[in-house]
Amino acid sequence: MIRPSLMGMLLIALLLAPAAVTAAVLVERRLGPSAAGWVAALPIGFSVAVLAVSVDAGAGTAAAMALSAAGHVPAQIAFGVLFAAVLVRRGLAAGLAAGVLAYVGASLVLAELPVALGVAAAAPALALAPRLMARGRPRPATRRGPSTTALTGAAAAAIVGAAVLTSRLAGPEVAGAVTAFPTISTAVALAVVSGDGAPAGAHSLTGLVRSLPCYMAFCLVIAAAAPAVGLASVALGLLACAAAAGLTWRGVALAPPALAR
Repeated sequence: MIRPSLMGMLLIALLLAPAAVTAAVLVERRLGPSAAGWVAALPIGFSVAVLAVSVDAGAGTAAAMALSAAGHVPAQIAFGVLFAAVLVRRGLAAGLAAGVLAYVGASLVLAELPVALGVAAAAPALALAPRLMARGRPRPATRRGPSTTALTGAAAAAIVGAAVLTSRLAGPEVAGAVTAFPTISTAVALAVVSGDGAPAGAHSLTGLVRSLPCYMAFCLVIAAAAPAVGLASVALGLLACAAAAGLTWRGVALAPPALAR
């Protein structure tokens, strides 16, 4: 049976997911798809998952889940790079399939390795990956109807809710792999492609990869601090995320200011 406190966390997750998608779409209109992808990859849904697991199973389990999620950053990079590369050549369906397969395949490999090795491999991968992806200034976004944003947000809410439930039912290592999947980033990429085409979608995925140091900083702080300070570790993780954001934002390619909406 789901505890009332956990049910509250689930409701928060279901509200945050569409809110995060809506925020990213608004950012896209103003600053372009790369900025939208960067915003979408921030650990908004994952922070709720950490709180939910801490309440339901204890800070130690939440710390283990966060460490597992940090170890899956290379899988997130593989997702973004392959999704973007296939998207511009073969279209949305093939690109999404390639990204999901890349994430699953990389996760299976990482599951056989020490988590520390996955964390260590993330740093050089994060430095190299943006060079393999869309570069230059993206075109400004076009306006799209509210139905696209609403449907995308609803899908993100459903998947984030499922991830939080999986965090309770599975072990922390599996939960880390599930919650690390870039659900909100995928939803935003789908919305961007539907409104502005494959090149814009590729730029949003470049923003995802550039934002991952923020996600990793959050996860590592949770993994280190949660056993000692419990729920307060989420605040510390968000501070670390904000510090990393100040650095990674500089690399985001923005749409031309005169044309951005």
